[in-house]
Amino acid sequence: MLAVGLGVLVVAGVAGFVYVIREGLGLQGLGLAALRTMGLGSLLLLLVNPGSTVRVSGGAAVVLLDESLSMGVNGGQWNAAIDTARAIAGTGGTVTRFGSGLSRFDTLPPSAGTSHLDEAVRAARASGGPVYVVTDGEIDDAATIAPSLLQGVTTILLPRDTLLNAALLDVKLPDRVQLDDSVRIGLTIGTWNSADTSRATLDVLLGDRVIHTAVLRLPPSPGVAKRTLTLRPRALSVGPAVLHFRLRMEGDSIAGDDERDRVVTVTRQRSVVVVVDPSDWEGRFLVTELSAILERSVQSYARISLDRWVDTRTLESVSQQTVRTAAANAGLLVTRGGRAPVEVPGVKRRPVWHWPASSDTLTEFFPGDWYLTNGVPPSPLGRRLGGIETDSLPPLTGVIPLVPAADEWVVLTARRGRRGAERAVLLGSDSAGVRRLVTAGAGLWRWSFRGGAAREAYRAVLAAGVDWLLGSEVVRRRAVLSASPVVVRGDPTVFRWTGDSIPDSLTVSFAPESGSNTITATLRFDASGVATWLLDPGVYAWSTPTLTPRLSGQSVVERYSDEYHPRPVTIRSESAGLGTTLVERFAREKWWLFVIVVAAFAVEWALRHRRGLP
Repeated sequence: MLAVGLGVLVVAGVAGFVYVIREGLGLQGLGLAALRTMGLGSLLLLLVNPGSTVRVSGGAAVVLLDESLSMGVNGGQWNAAIDTARAIAGTGGTVTRFGSGLSRFDTLPPSAGTSHLDEAVRAARASGGPVYVVTDGEIDDAATIAPSLLQGVTTILLPRDTLLNAALLDVKLPDRVQLDDSVRIGLTIGTWNSADTSRATLDVLLGDRVIHTAVLRLPPSPGVAKRTLTLRPRALSVGPAVLHFRLRMEGDSIAGDDERDRVVTVTRQRSVVVVVDPSDWEGRFLVTELSAILERSVQSYARISLDRWVDTRTLESVSQQTVRTAAANAGLLVTRGGRAPVEVPGVKRRPVWHWPASSDTLTEFFPGDWYLTNGVPPSPLGRRLGGIETDSLPPLTGVIPLVPAADEWVVLTARRGRRGAERAVLLGSDSAGVRRLVTAGAGLWRWSFRGGAAREAYRAVLAAGVDWLLGSEVVRRRAVLSASPVVVRGDPTVFRWTGDSIPDSLTVSFAPESGSNTITATLRFDASGVATWLLDPGVYAWSTPTLTPRLSGQSVVERYSDEYHPRPVTIRSESAGLGTTLVERFAREKWWLFVIVVAAFAVEWALRHRRGLP
């Protein structure tokens, strides 16, 4: 508007100069100058077309009703929210439910697992009528909504009642365990409106059978605390299992956040233990990638100081005796560094994969850029590693010169600067049924760090080595189609296609464990191979009846949702005036400006003609 005002002043000055001075009309020319200023000023307004926000009345009301699960729990105000929405909408307005998306109004109980308001307000503002929001105030995306979007929106808060509550917020445990291993479980528990610190009982169920019960101390209210428990060995049988965790506290008034589900697979596969000393990049990437390709929890320990060992999965301190015991019981022992405590009873009779370090005492080391040699020498691992593309691999940082013994064979070789003699990078032996591998190259972790084909080559080496050392195909091949093992209520189950050609659509059937009717769904995949489908709480066995061979799996939808337990109110109650809304008005919408332009120029032309001016 400032630019328009300056423009009008310039037009007025030029018009006054033309008629008063140049045409010599004196004070009689001020009228003609005023007409030209009026016409050109109005025309300038129409060209710039400035806008302004004004509050207007009228238009049908649009009421946005929060349908998230928090509105329907014990203490929620769902019935009051329905009555309020109906009263505001009246006979001409509309009511739209919002949560995870938008839906038409009905009186069914709320079912959305999230409270997203942004999209709903944008759609409602497009109608032009006044907008009302009826909610308990626990809006998930409140921090990302533009303040201007909420201007003129009337927000009616119906906060839930204050009730005693304890919630099982999270459960962490390995997704794959061995039959003879104990299962360590991490719990996160929250409390609200509790008078004092109390206790609760946690039940672990397998189907309808309680396999473990523990009494847990709850944190002071309001608060969150972590607790741990351990399932004894052989509490679970071999195969996949759905564990149901149930928290029971006397006086708990809110249901739905006390139960969690987790899927765990029990195998007879022998445990893999990694002992790292010194703790370096080679050891870190070795542990990470072994855990990834085995799709299970690898026991791994690292020395971080002279007299301190830690469990690399939890970073908790452990004793050296614990490390020795784990190494003694390992089905496969992987050691990084020559100082690792591997001299334990029975270790000489089990498979070992040793990764020497350049810092080891009396270890000779040849630094430089060592590039993997094209072609793989004949060995028991050669068939699995023959497809490695050496040109895509970064060079190793050095090689420990190891001379193969009579009973050893070379798996991979490298040359410094792609010239000179070949040196062994990986050696193996099989003596009296005891299998060993030794990695003589340093810097293989850089393959994993590079990503892409280099990372796949690193994983191929690890997978081939583990399979051969354990004498079986223990590395699980990734399925073409996978699904989220567990999702919370209100969230969709996510399917991922990892095959070469992503289908546009795929028919999937869901068979509920409860025995109810099978659900058939058509998944629509995006460009990255991801598709989603929303299911009610339960355990489902899914399969692809139209594919050959048929793919199948299991997915669980929990009864739990973050919507159940109390959360901060993130939006304020606002009143924008009854029956009004903010509307943006522009200059070109004012018809009278066009009339002023035409009339001013017409009158000016007539007066000039009477005075004989050209």
